[in-house]
Amino acid sequence: MKYFVLALRNLMGYPLRTLLTTLGVVFGVGSVISVMAMGAGAERELLREFGRLGIKNIILNSKEPPEKQKDEATNQWAFNRYGLTYKDERQIRATVPGVQDVVPALRREEFIWNGSRKQKATLYAVRPRYMNLFGLDVVRGRSLVAMDNIDVKRVCIIRAGILRELGVMDDPIGLPLLIGDHYYKIVGVLSDSEFLGYQAKALNVDSKTKEVYVPYETMFRRIGTRKIERQQGARKATDVQLSQIVVGVENDDDVLITARNLSRLLEKNHEDHDYEMVVPLEALAQKRKTRQVFNYALIAIASISLLVGGIGIANIMLATVTERTREIGVRRALGAHRIHIVIQFLMETTVISMLGGLVGVGAGFLFIYAMEQWTGWEFVVTSTSLGLALTISMVTGILFGIFPARRAAMLDPITALRHE
Repeated sequence: MKYFVLALRNLMGYPLRTLLTTLGVVFGVGSVISVMAMGAGAERELLREFGRLGIKNIILNSKEPPEKQKDEATNQWAFNRYGLTYKDERQIRATVPGVQDVVPALRREEFIWNGSRKQKATLYAVRPRYMNLFGLDVVRGRSLVAMDNIDVKRVCIIRAGILRELGVMDDPIGLPLLIGDHYYKIVGVLSDSEFLGYQAKALNVDSKTKEVYVPYETMFRRIGTRKIERQQGARKATDVQLSQIVVGVENDDDVLITARNLSRLLEKNHEDHDYEMVVPLEALAQKRKTRQVFNYALIAIASISLLVGGIGIANIMLATVTERTREIGVRRALGAHRIHIVIQFLMETTVISMLGGLVGVGAGFLFIYAMEQWTGWEFVVTSTSLGLALTISMVTGILFGIFPARRAAMLDPITALRHE
């Protein structure tokens, strides 16, 4: 304790020098905390994004082969059949081991009319299980239920953003909307949160439009899977039996094995490779690995500030040793051993780094708050990042204080006493 008090007394004797020496540690600790908080925030956002997709799910999407797109461009009348089929769904249920859920979905682009106002939207025909799988929580009204499919009801769940575009300001529950050629009654409203980034890509959701969800059986029986479009004198008919199949796996450890089994099955049924497979668990592992490398690089760059701060500590302490040579000689003459001199100077560098670390934590929080307000990003400060930053600052003070402390301890007492 006496060494700590002595170190404080010596440092307070030169307040400006101590402040300037401490600043290097302050900026270094603040940088490390900020970078680690940004990495933790990105990690949390990544887990939230993939958690919504479900790491035990495998998502299969129908995809039009490029060859068929070229054929359509040269024909005035084109009939195009591609994508996932009912046969695929049956075989997945019957032959692929480890499968817990097989949830099909139909998808098509339609215009929604409310009086004279219209809005383009992505129409999804799904079963209630689909809504639960992807966390599609209804904020008003109710979600789809099994009876909607059994009774082939013309009801829909709609995004709140579409209602605003259509000019619906009152309670929309029970409001009929013309979707394509059929009227549907609104029974539920989803929040404005949309599938973005990897979520949209994985679920084949067009980020430029919002979604409307209707019962699977209603769309299958009333509309069917075939769609005819007329564009510039040409007609195009497409027939996609299933736009999407979501396969739920029982155990996390079986996801990649099940994905390989699905790939082999679909390769036999689809020579044109008119589908794509998305495995969130595999993509999550890849993205986390990439992000960790990026985070380590940022932490290493931020630690350069601590390195500079440590060099500053060593430089100032070497100058201090020269200034206090006579004091060191007096202490040695009064019976102080070399270890006591080493402890004294190491305590001073440790106090500098400790104070700098504490102030750096506060500076890091201020920087994080400012960045959150300015960018809207999520920063997450963890106890690990705080402990690591403070530990690094303490280690920096000790490591860069060893050489000045040893140099002070090795001074010859007689020469030190004669020093002017």
